[in-house]
Parts: sequence; C-alpha cells; structure tokens
Amino acid sequence: MAAGLLTVGLWPFAFRVPNRVGRLKDRAGLSFQPDGIVYEPEPADWSAGGEPDEPMAFTLELWLEPGQVPPTDLFDILSIDDGGFPSGIVLFQWKTELLLRVRDHARRRGFREVGPGGVLANRTPCCITVTVAPSGTTFYSNGSLLKNYPDFKVPNSRLNGRLVLGNAAAGKHPWVGNLFGLAIFNRALDASEVVQNYKLWTNHQAERLGTESGLAALYLFNEGEGQWAHDLSPNRHRLLIPERYEVLQKRVLELDPIGLSDLDDTAINILGFLPFGFIVYRYRRLAKPDGRFRNVVWVVCLGAIISLTIELTQVWLPNRTSSTNDLICNTLGTFLGALLARKLQTGKTGFEKI
Repeated sequence: MAAGLLTVGLWPFAFRVPNRVGRLKDRAGLSFQPDGIVYEPEPADWSAGGEPDEPMAFTLELWLEPGQVPPTDLFDILSIDDGGFPSGIVLFQWKTELLLRVRDHARRRGFREVGPGGVLANRTPCCITVTVAPSGTTFYSNGSLLKNYPDFKVPNSRLNGRLVLGNAAAGKHPWVGNLFGLAIFNRALDASEVVQNYKLWTNHQAERLGTESGLAALYLFNEGEGQWAHDLSPNRHRLLIPERYEVLQKRVLELDPIGLSDLDDTAINILGFLPFGFIVYRYRRLAKPDGRFRNVVWVVCLGAIISLTIELTQVWLPNRTSSTNDLICNTLGTFLGALLARKLQTGKTGFEKI
C-alpha cells in the first residue's frame, strides 16, 4: 500500500516537463497553456527611482486574449518577482475579474488587491491598461475607464525584480490565453495617452510606443521563432521562453490558508489516505493485539512519513507543489482510517485503556 500511495502521489514522475508556451502561427504573440512560463533571467528596476517606501508611478499595458480558465482559482498574467512571497506585484485573472495584488505583510492575508469584474471574457481580445500613481490606481479596457481606486497605492520597492509572464514565480497559477503585446512605463499615463496607445495597439502600430517618454519595456513578440522575446525600448531587456517548464521560486512544504477553491483537494487528500490507515491498523492489530492506542500512533506516524516522502520528492517535480496542507490532510486521513478500524473492532466510541 505504501508503494501504491507513493506511485499515485508522484505520478506521472514528470521531472522534465515541456514548457507549454508557444508562438502564434497566424500573428505575432505568445500562447500560454498550463505548465507554461516566460521570464526575464535577471532582475530589473522598473521604477523611475525614489525612496523605497514612497508611492510609485507606473503603467502596464497588455494586449491579450483570455482563454478558458476554471472558476475556482486565480491565474497570474504578469508579476514582478522581487524574491519575496508572494511576489511584490501580481496582475492576475479570477473568473472574469482583473485584479492587481501587492504584497503587504501588514495585512492578515499578506497582500492587498483591487480590480474590476467582467473584464476578461473568454476568447475576446482586449487592451488592458493599469495606471498606478501616488493618487491611486486606475483600470482601463480598450481605452475606456473601468474603475479608479484612489486609496490603492504601491511602494517603490515592489517594482524591483524580474518580470514573469503566464504564471506565478512559485509555479502555482498558470494563466491560459494569448498575449499579443506588453508595454511597461515608469510613469502613470493620463486618460488621453491611454486612448492614444489603445489606437496604436489595435492599428498594429505599437512600435511607435518606443519613442514615448518613460517607456521601460516594450514587447511585441514578433520574432517568429527562438527562445527570446526582445524589448524594443532603449533598455533592451530580454524575456526567456525556456524549453522546459521551470519554477522560479520552488517552495518546500508550503503552508497556505485553505479556501473554497481548495476543498476538493482537501477531501481527496484525506480520503486518499483513509483506506491506508484502516487496512494497516487492521494488520498491525493482528501483530500487536494488546496495544490498540499505540497501534493507532504507529499507523499515523507511518502515514505521515509516507506523505512527507511524497511532498519532499515533489520539490523536484516542476508541475507539482510541496505542501504542508497536503501533509496534514494525508496524516488526518490516516488517523481517521485507523480510528474507524479500531472502533469497528472494539465496538466502542472512545479509546480503551492500554
């Protein structure tokens, strides 16, 4: 049974996973699927300078086409990986909502986030603009104002790191869709500039953005082939499209709060180890009939060791997550299985005295 649990927990033993990001065949752009990521190998300072705690000014422009995503999770479109967890800045999709998240350890959840709903419709191209200034954060879609959040400000320190597209740096939130272009400015564009740039994107004249002030990066993804996407701004950054899927911040035994989207996985992890606890306790009871409580402890420890082995091995599997949550749920499932077997054998509701 232990071998079976190890096999199920680590299947399909994918230590070298192909990176599922490809270039579009009919136009310039990148196609993102699960187990895909694009990133800048070296960190960069995307701000215009200033003190780390001062509110920053920057703009993100993305011309994209969302794909079909499950309604029970969030998916990272773009992030600035500054080495912290979660990443300093993340622009992500949840259902049809577009949200900007900023790490803030002063908050209970460790981050702040804002964003409008009903923006990202499946297979509907749109030009998204997010402007951040000391006066607040504003979202635009196709040149039109969506919503302004005057109290949502971002410190300068969050805009220093490597650019990551299509996934979280920790590899847990792969976005699905097409990305046709990306521009980053180290200043907040005004409403008229947003409209002007939207026209350039949709008229396939985005290369003209290269002359605008404050441009930090411009990617049109029009190379046609190769592992590199080249920045057309004066900074000349480069994005890597690796052949193999890579996780930039692989975490060991990560502990996350359990939300509604995690209930299915939680139930599977508990129920998956429940038969193990039941059967192994029955076997152990035959060998040690007088140590009922000690038998439960022995079985639970064995289940925990097997689960820990799975979780530590998953560190080397790029499309799997090493999770303390799974370890706890597997151990709980083992305990419940052993407890059920013990109760069926004794016919009692509590532990007997040893």
